[in-house]
Amino acid sequence: MERVKVRDGASLRDLRSAIEEVTGVPSNEQRLSEDQNLLKPGESGKVKLLDSTQGLKHGSMVYLAYGYERDVPAATRKSQFEERAFGTSMTVAEMIAKQTRIERQEQADCASVSLERHAANAFQLYVNQGIAFSIKRCGFMYGTVDEEKNVRVEFIYEPPQDGSKNEILVHAQGTEELDKVETIVGLLGLKRVGYIFSQSSEEKDYLISTQELAEMANMQEEFGDTFVTAVVSMVHSEEGVDIHFEAYQCTRQCVKLRSEGWFKMDEDEVKHSGVSTLVDPREPAKEKPVIVAGKDTNRVDNEWFLCPVKILDHEGLFTSDFAVENRLTAQDTGELKAYLKQRTGKPFVRTLSDFHLLLFLAKNSNMDANDIALIVQAVASQSDPGEGYKIIIESLAGI
Repeated sequence: MERVKVRDGASLRDLRSAIEEVTGVPSNEQRLSEDQNLLKPGESGKVKLLDSTQGLKHGSMVYLAYGYERDVPAATRKSQFEERAFGTSMTVAEMIAKQTRIERQEQADCASVSLERHAANAFQLYVNQGIAFSIKRCGFMYGTVDEEKNVRVEFIYEPPQDGSKNEILVHAQGTEELDKVETIVGLLGLKRVGYIFSQSSEEKDYLISTQELAEMANMQEEFGDTFVTAVVSMVHSEEGVDIHFEAYQCTRQCVKLRSEGWFKMDEDEVKHSGVSTLVDPREPAKEKPVIVAGKDTNRVDNEWFLCPVKILDHEGLFTSDFAVENRLTAQDTGELKAYLKQRTGKPFVRTLSDFHLLLFLAKNSNMDANDIALIVQAVASQSDPGEGYKIIIESLAGI
């Protein structure tokens, strides 16, 4: 079948010209009829040939006979199967490749993560003794990554946040405080390398919720393939209560699926379930869009998407003894005075080597951007910032 278009009121001559243009059959060699017996051997001589276009309308079938062979293009597109060369076949591996299989990733892209012990201790003390694991708490980890993809965390910034048992709402994006954090971090030659959060004491039978998994995937996509997440939790044992630090990354497949919109995030279940519901954004009606362990399904245990990361600790350049930002107890000049008195007799640059103190000074209206830059650079090189800055900082504390 071939489609021919003519104008309204076209004559038989117009029709023959249109047929010649589409098929290449010359007008004088065309035999046309509305009777399909025109194409049957022995019957063609009995049919009435078309002598006008009267009675023809949109969608009419007209049969064409001619005296030679020609290749006729198909009226409908061939399937992928029909278009294959004769004798070709599809292997099982090729068939599987066309399906979305959820597979485990044997190794994380991050080789290890080492937490500065003062920073880690300050964080766990607060979630354990300060808020008693009653709600979740989070922080951004800053440090370095070496050529072997080992992450080294030097301090933790705790942004403004509202926590509950099952989720954390962070209010840091686009804030002046975060801008100051990033400025300090840049002057120190560091970058954001990870995320840390504490689980609440609420009993659960899973490691990571779907909401937490999605947040991890988003941050890995934004900050790079070595970005790592540390999880702090309270574990009850026969000996009592233990505080556990664990580290994970999402699989590369998880990051890709999250980026493409496979995770169903519009239900409250994502906050307190360790199983994710997946929907193929290309075929949303498909009930079982993925294969897990050989079975078609739309539900995937989040552990399939997690890679454990080796966790270490070290003692770094920075302490975490100054009051931490955005906690129940606010940073103020009283905290500064107590902190400075505790360090009487120590080199002043060592006193300044606390990220939380540097951020407090950066937010103080009596210190401008140039002052903070000079102080941070002195800390980075562990050189004396000068007696003038010591006097200014002590005057801020009322000493």
